[in-house]
Amino acid sequence: MAANPAAELLLRPAEQKLHTRCLLTTGKIIGAGVFSALVVFVVHAVMKSQEKTFDWSSPFISTVGSFDRFAITTDHTLCAHAGKSVITAGGNAVEAAVAAMFCLGATNPQSSGLGGGFLMTVYNATTGRCAAIDAREVAPKLANQTMFVNNSDASVRGFLAIGVPSELAGYWEVYRRFGSGAVKWSQLVKPTIDILEDGLPVSDYLGQVMKDFEGLFRRTPSLKLWINPSTNETYKEGEKMPRARLLKTLKKIAAASNPVQLFYHREFAEIIDKEVKANGGILRKEDLAAYRVRVHDSPPVAHLKNGLAICGGPPPSGFVVTQLIVNLMSHLYPNSTSNALKNDAKVYHHLIESRKFAYALRSLLGDPSFVPSAGQLAKRMLTPEFLASTLEKITDHSHKTAYYGGDNKAVPADFGTSSVSVLDGDGNGVAATTTINRRFGAVVESEELGIVWNDEMDDFSTPGKTNGYGLAPSETNFIAPGKRPMSSMSPLIVYDEKTKKIRMVAGASGGSRIISAVAKTVTRRLVFGETLQEAIDAPGLHNQITPDITQADKHFPGDLKTILQTQFGQQFKNTSSYAGVIQAIHANPGGKIEACGDARRKTDQTPAGL
Repeated sequence: MAANPAAELLLRPAEQKLHTRCLLTTGKIIGAGVFSALVVFVVHAVMKSQEKTFDWSSPFISTVGSFDRFAITTDHTLCAHAGKSVITAGGNAVEAAVAAMFCLGATNPQSSGLGGGFLMTVYNATTGRCAAIDAREVAPKLANQTMFVNNSDASVRGFLAIGVPSELAGYWEVYRRFGSGAVKWSQLVKPTIDILEDGLPVSDYLGQVMKDFEGLFRRTPSLKLWINPSTNETYKEGEKMPRARLLKTLKKIAAASNPVQLFYHREFAEIIDKEVKANGGILRKEDLAAYRVRVHDSPPVAHLKNGLAICGGPPPSGFVVTQLIVNLMSHLYPNSTSNALKNDAKVYHHLIESRKFAYALRSLLGDPSFVPSAGQLAKRMLTPEFLASTLEKITDHSHKTAYYGGDNKAVPADFGTSSVSVLDGDGNGVAATTTINRRFGAVVESEELGIVWNDEMDDFSTPGKTNGYGLAPSETNFIAPGKRPMSSMSPLIVYDEKTKKIRMVAGASGGSRIISAVAKTVTRRLVFGETLQEAIDAPGLHNQITPDITQADKHFPGDLKTILQTQFGQQFKNTSSYAGVIQAIHANPGGKIEACGDARRKTDQTPAGL
């Protein structure tokens, strides 16, 4: 395809049909020469109407780090340096990621921590293969699909909302299976212990969200310590917040010869069982003992048009949805440039249409262990035949919702997360996304362990519980004991199929917008050739088909939105913000490694590396 996609209108069936319809309205048959001239006139008119220079100014100026050997970027600078310290001590990308996630659990307690779970994609430079780690929380054995039918608030706040925490089990599994062996387990925890010994420095973002939750903190006995006794208010940016209980817990974990035995079978399991039971929850020590991390040694891999491969995890990861968006755009625009992103309205129509097709399929996905059809669908979504059939359906105008497939059922919106991207000196890569779901999870903390618990049960669907648009819930995501809820988390790695070297490591936080945010960044960088900073800072578009309306952040060009509405039939909903925070690394072939954290996260998050 040419750099200017509109120049190929003569070659596209959809446009040919459009031009034929236009000609037939003249009511007469015209000669071939006149026909050709008229087609050229129509093409020229369409190109003129679609191409103009839009205002892409953005208030976001994300910090880019440029490195020669290795790089790491996370949602907090302190955590990037925690990972860097592990690599400089001889560790690899996996160990650096674990150190960074331990740190994020302390610095970003509103989004992640030991009370939650994560998804991770690992690339081994020696074998040229990926692995996907599913350390997602599961429903306790006492859970059932109707438990929140008449008590929906309980899935969001309180001890009944807690899924089996899986974070630490995942850390230990990847450390043992993929670690370098050059660093001790305690070295992965030590940077976080050092931070908490001095008191947790409160970021701008953490200070804001704690203020939002001040009323709940005051009403929750386990979280009253989050009120500064000196000011009788929540801690503010720049203040240091003590987390003595979590510090004590981390010291025990660092010293444990087997932290999984400590947490899931012995001392901590007894504490968790006792506290949750006393507060009306259903999580039990038997659930902890039964938890197992899933490791996929042959995870999904998609092949892009430009000689690149992209890998990530199977469901409950959202990767297969994300890769479809990127792959559709890579085939629609295989030889394009960043000029198309600045001037061509049709590119954004295609971006929205790609999202509709991809998100429609998300409503059919779920935990393959409980929904075999979801696993089968995920595999089909990676095939050339599936890609080709979807490309054929993309036209130059939007359609009714049913056209895009799926079952028009709603998957619950997932929420806050933290993300880590690492590329080490040996060419190994890790993308990881960790979460406790909503901000501060279930908004309860272990009174003895200082761990903020997840509210992951809210990521399941509940019979009869429609969303805000009146859409019915997805049956494939109903609660079942031992089941993992569907997620938008899509940590992924892109590598060159010939050289086997990593080109990009990416992940995001932001709930259901994660898929859109990751797809946006990878597409703009690798398909259209924008810089990593430009790709991350660019205004976001999000359409998840349920509802079938596009959200564009307030910095998206207004005149471009008008064209998309009037000429392409897209519908928009105004939004004051766009929650989709990217952490990404791009390795220029034979050149520098660029790492960048999204400025939308109001936290000091400078990348680290050498």
